[in-house]
Amino acid sequence: MAAGVTSLEFLFNVNPVIPTLEPKMRPVVPTGSGGAADVTAPAVPPVPPVRGDAFLNRIDRAFAWVDGWLSRWLPPDLNPLAHAGAAANLALIVAVASGVLLLIWYSPSVQFAYSSLTAIQGVTLGGWVRALHRYSSDLAMLLLVVHAGRVFFARKFGGARWLPWVSGVAMLGLVWFIGWTGYWLVWDQPAQQVAVSSMRLLDGLPIFGEPLARLYVSDRTVPSLLFFVVFFLHMLLPLAIAVGLAVHLARVSRARLLPSRALSWSLIAGLAVASLAVPAPLDAPARMAVKAASFTVDAWYLSPLALGLRLQEGGLWIALAGGTLLAGVVPWLLGRRRKPETFQASVNTSRCHACTQCVQDCPFDAITMVARTDGKNFPSQAQVDPARCVGCGVCAGSCDSEGIALTWFDTRVQEAALEREIVDRAAAGSARWVALVAADISGAPGRIERDAWQRLLPDCDVQSVPTASWVRPRLVERMLARGAKGVLVVRDASAEAWARDGGRWVEERLAGARNPIFRPERAAGGAWAVLDFDRSRPENLTRAARALTAGETAAAVPPRIKRTATVVAGTLLLATVIAAAVAPSHFTVGNPVSPDPELVISFKAVGQMVAPSPLDPATEAKKPVHMRGRTTDKPHRAPVIVRVSIDGVVHERSFTAKGVSRDGPAIGEWREPLTAGAHDVKVEMVTGPEAPPARWQGTIRAEARKLNVISYEPRGGFVVE
Repeated sequence: MAAGVTSLEFLFNVNPVIPTLEPKMRPVVPTGSGGAADVTAPAVPPVPPVRGDAFLNRIDRAFAWVDGWLSRWLPPDLNPLAHAGAAANLALIVAVASGVLLLIWYSPSVQFAYSSLTAIQGVTLGGWVRALHRYSSDLAMLLLVVHAGRVFFARKFGGARWLPWVSGVAMLGLVWFIGWTGYWLVWDQPAQQVAVSSMRLLDGLPIFGEPLARLYVSDRTVPSLLFFVVFFLHMLLPLAIAVGLAVHLARVSRARLLPSRALSWSLIAGLAVASLAVPAPLDAPARMAVKAASFTVDAWYLSPLALGLRLQEGGLWIALAGGTLLAGVVPWLLGRRRKPETFQASVNTSRCHACTQCVQDCPFDAITMVARTDGKNFPSQAQVDPARCVGCGVCAGSCDSEGIALTWFDTRVQEAALEREIVDRAAAGSARWVALVAADISGAPGRIERDAWQRLLPDCDVQSVPTASWVRPRLVERMLARGAKGVLVVRDASAEAWARDGGRWVEERLAGARNPIFRPERAAGGAWAVLDFDRSRPENLTRAARALTAGETAAAVPPRIKRTATVVAGTLLLATVIAAAVAPSHFTVGNPVSPDPELVISFKAVGQMVAPSPLDPATEAKKPVHMRGRTTDKPHRAPVIVRVSIDGVVHERSFTAKGVSRDGPAIGEWREPLTAGAHDVKVEMVTGPEAPPARWQGTIRAEARKLNVISYEPRGGFVVE
C-alpha cells in the first residue's frame, strides 16, 4: 500500500548544511534503446528569466531560510512575513475603516482641523481611533515593502509577470500619496512642511500661472479650498486601490486577498493594543511664519521631506519621479527576452480530451478552453496564452493524456527516460527510491545542482523535474510498477514558490483527492511521499528520506507544534512587526533651514501696459515686401520694480509680467535674511514709468526662527503679517 507523507519535521536538529545550488542541470535522457525512450529530448533548461539571477537567488534563499526558521515554532499561516501581500490588504482595510470612523471627531477645515485633533489627543476613544488609523497605514506600507522585496528577489517580475509588478509599483505609490495627503490634514508643523514641499513640487511644473508656494508664507493666505481638495483626495483615492488590486491579480488564479482568520485577528489585536499603548503624536500647530526647530515625521510617508527641504523643485522631481519610473521599468531593465516556445507550455491538440483539469490547476490563469480545431468529438480544446504563461509546468502534471507539456521538458520523453532508467536498475539488482526534486526550489524553473541534492538524499536516485506538480500520478504508478522501491517528491516550501499554490496539487493527486488520481493497484504496492524542503533545516529532508527508504514510515510523522510555543512565537513576531511599523512614525528630525529671521516680500502687482514699439523705416526697408508694415511686438506690461530698504541699505529687483505675451501680473517672492532685533524697512513697488509707486514704511522686530512677511496685492495694498 502507498504511504503518503507530507512536510516531515523532526524534534531534533543538527547544524544545517544548505546545499549550494548552482545554475546547472543534468537533464534526464533516455538510456537503452527501443520505444519512446529512444527519442532524444531537448531537455535544455531555459535561460534564467532575469539578469542577475544568481545574486537575486541568494537573497531569495535568505527569505526562505527565515520562513523555515520561524516555522519551527509558528505555523506558516500565522507568519505575516510569509503572507505580506494579503496582510497588507488587511491593514489597508483597517486604515480605511478607522479613517471613516475618525470623521466623528475630525473637522476637515484648515481653521479647525488641528483643534479637533487636539481635543482627542491622549488616551481617549477618538485618540485611539486616530492612532489605529495611523499605525494601520504604517503597517500596510511596511508589509507592502516586504511583499515587493520578496517578489523582486524571487524574480517574479519578468516576462508574463510584468503586469503584476508594474501595477504593484503603481499601487505602492498610490498608498504613499494617500498617506502623504493624510499627514497634510493634521495641520501641525509636519503638515506645514508637507504642504510647502507639495507646493514647491507643483511650482516646478510649467502649468500654473501663479506660484502656489507663495500662498503658504502666511496663515492669512493659506487657501481653505485647497485644504478641502486634499481632504477629498484622501477620502476618494482609496477606491482606486480596489481597481489597482483587480489589475494586480488579473493574471493569477485563486488569489488570496486576506490572510488566515487567525493571522487577521492577531494583526488587528496587535494594532489595537499598540494604538492604546502609544498614542499618535501631535506636534505644534502649523504657523506659516514660524520655522520649527524640529518636528515629528513618519518615515514611511514623510521621508521625501528630507529631499524637499534640501533640493530645488527640479531635483525633487528627478528624485521622486525618477525613482518611481526606475522601479516601474525593472521588468525591462532586468528581464530577458525569451521566445515563448523556449520555456512555456504547449498543447498537443490531438491528445487533448477537453477534461479542463489544466485550466483548473494553472496558477496563473494562462489556459483557456476554446473551440475545437481538429474535428475530434470533444467540445473544446486547451489553449495556452503566451502573455500569461510563466512555464511552471503544473499543467503537464494535470494532463493524463499527455496533451500539454513544456517544450523543453516533454512529458512523454522525460517519463519514458525515467522509466527506462528504473527498469535498468531493477535488472541490475540495484533498485532504489527515486527522488523527483523540483528544479524551481533553487530559482527559476529548470535549474538544479544534482550533486548537492544527491548529498542531501544519499539513499535515493535524484532526478530533476521542473516543478513538483509536473509529476503525474501515472508516472509514479509506472515507476513503482517497474521496480522503484518508492517515489519521493521534493517541493518548495517557501512562501514565494515559483508555481504559487500549484505545488500542492501533486500531493492531492497522489492522495486521490484531485484529478488525475493515483491508483495504488497499478503501483504494485510501492510507497510514495511528498516532502517540503526547508532551507533552514535541510538535514530534516535527509533524515526523513532515510526513514522512508528504511521503511520507517511510522516514525516519519511530523510533530505538532506545541500551543504554548506557537502563542509565544506568534506574539513575539507580531510585536516585532508592529514595532517595526510604528517606531519609524515617531522620528524627531531637525529642520535643516537656517534659524535666522527673514524678511519675506510676497506680492502680486500689475505693471503698466506698454504699447508696441513704432516701426523703424530702415528696418522695414530690409524686410521682404509682404512682411513690411507689420510688427512682431505686441502690447505688454512693464516689469515691476521692487525696492527694499533695510536700515538704509537699498536692494532692487525687477520682476517680469507672467504670460506668453507678458500681459499678466508680476508675481514673486523675495526673501532677505535679517539679524535679530528692530529694523527700519521701506518697500516700494514701481509698476511703470508713469505710475506712482506704492510704498510701505515701518519698523519690524526680527526674531530667530520667525518670518516677517509683507504682502502686497493691487486691491488690498500692503499687509504686514
